[in-house]
Amino acid sequence: MLLPVFRRTPLAMLNLISQPTRAIVSLTGVAFALVLIFMQLGFRGAVGNTATIVYNRLRGDLVLRSPDYVHLYEPRTIERAWMNLVASHPDVQAVDPFFIMLQKWQNPIRNELCSSAPPDGSFRTVGMMGVQLDRSVIDLDELSDKLYLIKDPDSLLIDRATRAEYGPENCKRFSDDDNGKLAELGGRTTKIAGHFKLGTGLATNGAVLINDVAFGRRAGIDVRLRSSLGLVQLRPGLNPTQSKKAIVQWLRQQDPRSELAVQVLTMDEQKNWERNRWLNETPIGMIFTMGVVLSFIIGAAIVYMVLATDVASRLPEYATLKAMGYSPLYLAHTVLRQAWLLAVFGYVPAFLVSLLLYQITSGMSGIPTFMTTQRAIGVFGLSLLMCTLAGLLAIRKLWKAEPASLF
Repeated sequence: MLLPVFRRTPLAMLNLISQPTRAIVSLTGVAFALVLIFMQLGFRGAVGNTATIVYNRLRGDLVLRSPDYVHLYEPRTIERAWMNLVASHPDVQAVDPFFIMLQKWQNPIRNELCSSAPPDGSFRTVGMMGVQLDRSVIDLDELSDKLYLIKDPDSLLIDRATRAEYGPENCKRFSDDDNGKLAELGGRTTKIAGHFKLGTGLATNGAVLINDVAFGRRAGIDVRLRSSLGLVQLRPGLNPTQSKKAIVQWLRQQDPRSELAVQVLTMDEQKNWERNRWLNETPIGMIFTMGVVLSFIIGAAIVYMVLATDVASRLPEYATLKAMGYSPLYLAHTVLRQAWLLAVFGYVPAFLVSLLLYQITSGMSGIPTFMTTQRAIGVFGLSLLMCTLAGLLAIRKLWKAEPASLF
């Protein structure tokens, strides 16, 4: 004998499929709203991923930075005397400088075969990074064999993630074809000596790497006395959070001015700070956050209209069910089940379409947009919540279904 639950008529499902055209339109509307949510979350996630793309490759357990730090490409500077002081702490193995800022870039001579290439001498903003050649702090295998190429202060390595408007020879990406070409960096003619792949971040569409002496000449600072960041490597086995607290307290004891001169963060804290800054304190992050909210509202409105129209057209049937003894709670549950079916069946195509759009976006724009398990589960939860709220609003029309109206 079948259990009672299996002997019940699947009223919600039958309501949904009784009019195939309306069902398809309804599911398309739900899927469209969910695709919007997926894409807005994907772009928002890309903002977070891109915000830390450089930090993810820097060697260091702790970061020393200026109290006036704005973001990675506008870090201000700190005195290297503070770095030397931190290096004398028992927990510290080494402190290395890292130099970075936005600088003016003038394109190489234009390739006439590139129909969309920018004019000769076009100026762009480029991310300029500087390292000490004997202790590079960028963790990239391909760089270890290329750093000798920038021993000359008028040579640079360019990031292959740099966009086409910076003037590559092949009109798309910088490659070996650009080796030996001349560009202008920070007002000085500089030779492109090679290339590497790191990523450019959000503040600029291009990045180059030079040595510390070359950085000082173009930035107008004495790199022997000041640095953009200090990267602290702790002795093996130490906990970064505990060591950070110990170093901060020790610095205060050594010199009370340290609180106003330098900040100490763990690398994870710095990444979270950078990510939060771009997501919550800049227009680009807030735009995508608002996009998620608006997409949710659009989806809820679509589902509400679908369910409200369906309930209104079936008021006589619901009134008949009431006359037969079915409770208002049962009828309300039927509408909610119908909303949940829309949430589930609309989610599947939205998920598949979003996977395809993520790949297309990443391939065409270079923006690191990809699906995550957390996002997939989160959007499914939003889908259920969106349709549940719409269903609760549509239930109000059920109260108009009275048996007396049948006579």
